[in-house]
Amino acid sequence: MRINMVYYTREALVSFRKNWVMSLAAVSTIAISLFLLGVSTIGASVVNDMMESVESKVKIDVFLKDTAPPAEVKLLQDAVMSMPEVRELHYVSKAEALERLKEDLKDDPEMLKQVVGNPLPASLEIWVKSPSMVNKVVASIKRQPNLNNLVQDANKDIKSGQAVLEKLIAIRRMMNISIVVLLALLGFASLVLIANTIRLAIFARRKEIAIMRLVGASNWFIRWPFMLEGIMQGLIGAALAATLLGLGKSVVFPQLQEVLRFLPIAFTQASFVRLVLILAVSGILVGLAGSGVALRRFLRV
Repeated sequence: MRINMVYYTREALVSFRKNWVMSLAAVSTIAISLFLLGVSTIGASVVNDMMESVESKVKIDVFLKDTAPPAEVKLLQDAVMSMPEVRELHYVSKAEALERLKEDLKDDPEMLKQVVGNPLPASLEIWVKSPSMVNKVVASIKRQPNLNNLVQDANKDIKSGQAVLEKLIAIRRMMNISIVVLLALLGFASLVLIANTIRLAIFARRKEIAIMRLVGASNWFIRWPFMLEGIMQGLIGAALAATLLGLGKSVVFPQLQEVLRFLPIAFTQASFVRLVLILAVSGILVGLAGSGVALRRFLRV
């Protein structure tokens, strides 16, 4: 068996070299397909992390008038906390709001100089048990009696991060659909190119195959070199894709982390190793599928 594998591997390498143009096309298409698979996997992981971060920070802000009666503010707080969807409520005074602003602007002294007095309103910060409950809680707050005594304009002074979350969900949905369509098209192209490459190899060795059949070579003895050639193309494509992803990860991620400091942009080394294994297995499967199609259609063994 060891001698046979050496023979199979040598024959696969010879065939790969002889049909290098088709092999290169097949490898390139596999590499692009698996690169997109890797990008979609990393992208989905990053978007999911971002969504979890945004979900944990989704809250409702109710900005109060400076003239809001404290007793009515307390009644509104009690009414909100009695809602089953509400997890937590925090009253932010004008002084606390100003302190937060100063903290946010501590690295921008020029901007901080523009803050004169305390132009910020007091507010209520409300966290719900699930982001899907935000709209329901906002609607309930807007129905509270005497709300006009507390806020200037309910539509402007009651804000939530629901819109941001919905945009992220829409982006993730569109990204997933686009990647699936592209992968399907490129996967099909990879299968066709591998099948054509194997078909050319079979055609070039048709006389040798005929002689092997006459002397009693088994079907698998004839098949193995072609299957190894397909696996080889798949693995080389996977290696190229993994290399491109590794370079992209080392260059792009630090820039994203710098721009989006407030969001978790990370893809751990362990996750990347798992992704490389997925790409390698995918490359082998695509190579086997392509060679299998060619063997079934053109070799008839």
